[in-house]
Amino acid sequence: MNKTKIYADEFVSKFMEGSLQHLKYIQTPIKIFALKDIAPHLRTPIPPILFGYNLLIHLTKGQFQHQIESTKFMVKAPAVIIANYGHISAINEVDKNAEGHCVLIKEQAMTSILRDQETLNIFNIAPLLNLKEQDSEDLNVLLHLLYKEIYDKNPYKSYYESVFKTILLRIIKLSDANKTLLRKQEVAIAFKQLVYLDFFKEKSVGYYADKLSVSTNYLNRCVSDVFKKSAKQVILEVAIMHSQLLLIETNKPIATIAYELEFEDPSYFARLFKKLVGVTPKEYRNSTV
Repeated sequence: MNKTKIYADEFVSKFMEGSLQHLKYIQTPIKIFALKDIAPHLRTPIPPILFGYNLLIHLTKGQFQHQIESTKFMVKAPAVIIANYGHISAINEVDKNAEGHCVLIKEQAMTSILRDQETLNIFNIAPLLNLKEQDSEDLNVLLHLLYKEIYDKNPYKSYYESVFKTILLRIIKLSDANKTLLRKQEVAIAFKQLVYLDFFKEKSVGYYADKLSVSTNYLNRCVSDVFKKSAKQVILEVAIMHSQLLLIETNKPIATIAYELEFEDPSYFARLFKKLVGVTPKEYRNSTV
């Protein structure tokens, strides 16, 4: 099932077309592109994909429409949009004259650079952050430094990681997500992050409670207080997001997809799908053909 996941190294080859000789392959775990180099070549619309990386886009000119999970965002400069590893995302339309930077970060790089609290803060940021002009200019300076170092003949890992961490901390500050989280918020956000990371491996609430070293009851209380839904509901919503990918990318019968995602009753899967997505699985599949 992981074949639906797109990794940072695959981004250029899978979603861009035309002459790409101006783009250099970057071996570093943090990849950065100038939007003016990739926007004219993007093959849009990009259908829903599962992120095998973290995405950060800083837009200084133009606009584009980006969907993360079930929410569509019209991103207009100056702005930052963030999509975390494990999220499902689609790009519906892009201004071919867009400018700014696009950064793709492998999950291991993100977790090695940030402390646990900082990682939770990043995960807690609303995907779209509209910026003031001066804040956007300051951020652009940092991204230009990151771009320059990563494309250097001998990129200095400690330096570009330090610059990248500064960029993330700056975004955390601008988003007002730098407040100290309550314990229940830490647990709920860490749970949701773990579900995205480990969904294919485990779908039981008990597994995530054990990973977080809390009881199942306490986990449910934290998730309910923060997200106004149970831990099981969060897992089911992630399952439905993955079913959307399978409906688009495979010809498997709907019942087979339901069983693969560990729904015991395909009719219950279909009812939950319609409740969350707004249409039946069959209607969703037909609408994307």
